[in-house]
Amino acid sequence: MAVDLDILQQQLQDFAIAHYGKETIVSQVEVMPGHAGLSFGFRVDYQEAGHPFNESLVMRMPPKGVRQSGNTDVLRQVPLLRALKRHGVPVPRVRWFGDDLRWFEVPYLMVERLPGRTFRFADPDPSFDLSPNAVAAHFRQIVQALAQTHRLNWQQDLTGWETPRALADEIRFWDPILAKGAEPAWITQGEEVRALLLQSIPHDAPVGLFHGDFQGTNFLFDGDTLNAVLDWEISGIGGQLLDLGWVMAFADPESWTGLCSPIASAPSAADITAWYEEGVQRKVSNVAWFRALAGYRFGAISCFNVMLHRRGKRHDPEWENIAPSVPFLFGRAKEMVLNEE
Repeated sequence: MAVDLDILQQQLQDFAIAHYGKETIVSQVEVMPGHAGLSFGFRVDYQEAGHPFNESLVMRMPPKGVRQSGNTDVLRQVPLLRALKRHGVPVPRVRWFGDDLRWFEVPYLMVERLPGRTFRFADPDPSFDLSPNAVAAHFRQIVQALAQTHRLNWQQDLTGWETPRALADEIRFWDPILAKGAEPAWITQGEEVRALLLQSIPHDAPVGLFHGDFQGTNFLFDGDTLNAVLDWEISGIGGQLLDLGWVMAFADPESWTGLCSPIASAPSAADITAWYEEGVQRKVSNVAWFRALAGYRFGAISCFNVMLHRRGKRHDPEWENIAPSVPFLFGRAKEMVLNEE
């Protein structure tokens, strides 16, 4: 859904005057990059006690007319981000939020805009040092943040926030998404992986908070320091080792081809597992199964989004770059789940 930036700027200006004071000016309104829904950056210049101040913010809001549930319910991120911040996970600070429709006609969430650039595992920003030691240092920070996230006591710090999702329900959640895939061969391949996953669900997997999309475009580095983990809109409570499998799948050269192939200096799954175990201070099992779940899950997501792009329902050429990797994602997932057995 397209948003008129001129109208949005006026809405933001009205909001800022009401919340910062009449001398406030909003500028630099822009669409934020990525695939995380309606997300806009802007700057606020304001006066406080006679002194000038400014801050840069990012606003998230759902599309108009869409039921606010799951990833379109921006307000569900508020208690989550606050709990993560208290727990020491690097996330942006919540600045403003609300469901007063007079400002933007939909609920809104505004967080601080932090400096940095994202660490894409494929075709990363050329400013990054891609030597094995430097890449390992970046991945260690990423895995440390993952361990911090997974150590959060969700029953205490997020009471009533979300009902845990069983692994079978996580797998089945993607059924209608896969069924609408762009190519019949992909659907068949995905269905085969799904059946194998359902037949081999681990029954002692840890349940807790998971991010849901723990991969390079959601890691913001300022210099060589991880400044923030971004985009928590599909997070939930469930089999949290999905996140560990997700990192591994996106760093796995055998899951991708072409433009999506990860950097050659990405660490091995064994190294990532060792860093994670160090962070959570326990051994983990069924890692290959969760790598398979991650490959299946993103394969289904890709099938669906390639279909939307090709049919003109949601123009995004990036999915054509991902499309050649769909058979690799499913093929590698099948290999992982069979190895786990």
